[in-house]
Amino acid sequence: MSGEVYSVRLVVQQQDSGFVGKWIDDDGQEASSFPLVLPMNEDDAAELRWYLEKFHGFVGPGTRERARLAEARIEDLGRRLFTACFGTVEGTNVYRNLRDAEKDGRPILLTLGSNASTFLQQPWELMHDGRGPLAFQGVSIRRQLVGAKPTPRFDVALPLRILLIVARPNGAGFIDPRSSMGPLLDGLDALGGLVELSFCEPPTLAELDKRISAARKAREPFHIVHFDGHGTYLPETGVGALCFEKDDRGVDFVAGKRLGDLLARLEIPLVILEACRTSDLSDQPVFGSLAPALLESGVGSVVAFSHSVHIEASRILVERFYQELAAGMAVGQALSESRVALRARPQRWLHLGPKAATVDLLDWFIPQLYQVGIDLVFLKKGAKARKGAEKPRPEERMFGFPPRPMYRFHGRAKDLLELERAFEKHPALLLTGGGGMGKTALAREAAWWWLRTRRFEVAVFVSFEQVATVERVVQELGRAFEGSTFASRSGEDQEKTAVALFRERKVLLVWDNFESTLPQFQQGEAGGIVNYPEAERARLRRLFERLTENGAATRGRLVVTCRPAESGLPGIRERALAGLERHDSLHLVHAIADIK
Repeated sequence: MSGEVYSVRLVVQQQDSGFVGKWIDDDGQEASSFPLVLPMNEDDAAELRWYLEKFHGFVGPGTRERARLAEARIEDLGRRLFTACFGTVEGTNVYRNLRDAEKDGRPILLTLGSNASTFLQQPWELMHDGRGPLAFQGVSIRRQLVGAKPTPRFDVALPLRILLIVARPNGAGFIDPRSSMGPLLDGLDALGGLVELSFCEPPTLAELDKRISAARKAREPFHIVHFDGHGTYLPETGVGALCFEKDDRGVDFVAGKRLGDLLARLEIPLVILEACRTSDLSDQPVFGSLAPALLESGVGSVVAFSHSVHIEASRILVERFYQELAAGMAVGQALSESRVALRARPQRWLHLGPKAATVDLLDWFIPQLYQVGIDLVFLKKGAKARKGAEKPRPEERMFGFPPRPMYRFHGRAKDLLELERAFEKHPALLLTGGGGMGKTALAREAAWWWLRTRRFEVAVFVSFEQVATVERVVQELGRAFEGSTFASRSGEDQEKTAVALFRERKVLLVWDNFESTLPQFQQGEAGGIVNYPEAERARLRRLFERLTENGAATRGRLVVTCRPAESGLPGIRERALAGLERHDSLHLVHAIADIK
């Protein structure tokens, strides 16, 4: 019988006298009801939140001792959770069956069904039988709504198609997209051609509907929708909501029911909510929280985070989860393996930079699974990726750029986001600021990140610290697409072709240190060291006008870095850089200290 899933269900109802539980086996046979007391109280919940979300930001002798006590409390809570479920005659019999299934090498699926939010919010993944958490003994734990309608069976074939929504609306609290998207992209890169990733841009609900509908019409439906952003609870309406963006970049509070109706209509098998508070049901009606609301609408499976998660934990979890899905595991089993990976690698760094100090954190139980019906297997074991589907690394598509800063790049997340948004309406942007402000470093980081997120095909860097002519700009741009063969074109054809490539292809062009071309920065004036002829400045202006004359309809984009705002380039949109924010400066200081 090895390999056959042993499945058992605990259904819990809330009554005036408290909670009542009942075990139901796979054949539908019901055991006697028993009273169930919820182990986690408000103090437990508050300490758990501090430990998971605050501790690693304020590590010191006092907080380390508090964290040690919190970890002991977590283990004790796990034992209390186990006793609540299995500490009766009925529970003892079920537990004996679980142990027998484990000895036979059978996967175990434990379903916790209820419509009571106070039951569902308990961290059942922590259940500890004295030998260790059940989650590490072959038991997949999932939550389920009693009465939720079953989902259809899905036929899934490679590649896994994932739609990523990265929402950062104004006024909702800012999260650096690189901190959460980076780990996800790292994990998916490891899977090569097994995965096909698309971005929902702009991250509006209307765009989500449009993209999912278009994919289905093309018979290339999305298998997974992955949301990265904020989740919240709206007390005035009593519902949970995700913070999508409006057209004006304001917050669009999308309730779980509203999103669930859309996703269920389009038959999305799996939704991943990598958003703060997405499965936090405390003091909320069950359908007012996001994960349960999606199930109630008919979505098959939802993976939601009970707490904010450290960036490193997110990277480990996402990478392992998608690897196991692609290897043929069911969603619940893949999530269980992800928890194992988190537990095996508990080190969470305290700041960015080489040799960063770390702290061990027990955060493996944060991801929770909500599911209706079968535990879906996306791919059969042994599935093969398409040949030639691997994507080149960003560095392989960057031409002429300087190396990354010695101490890595820190901060500028809001600047990066504002540049992305400005590019939606403007083909060229001007980064201004004094020397050493980080204009070149930001342009390089932007190029790397935008290639990483597939906004552009290639990125080309031209420095004007020495005299850079129109011919050099044109040749660098052409070589990025055509290689050495571009040089065989005539001079006139080169410029014509380069302009056409910029207009028609998704290319990022960086003109760095453009102040070197301005009259006040010439040799003998303002300490200048180059001699840039006025005739060449005029030719550059004409090239700029040709590159950008079609406005936002042009697919290429140009970033110009220049100390003064008066660049001489007509109609260019300016963004002035200020100093680093305090926390980013501290990260940089830590990185420098680590190296020295």
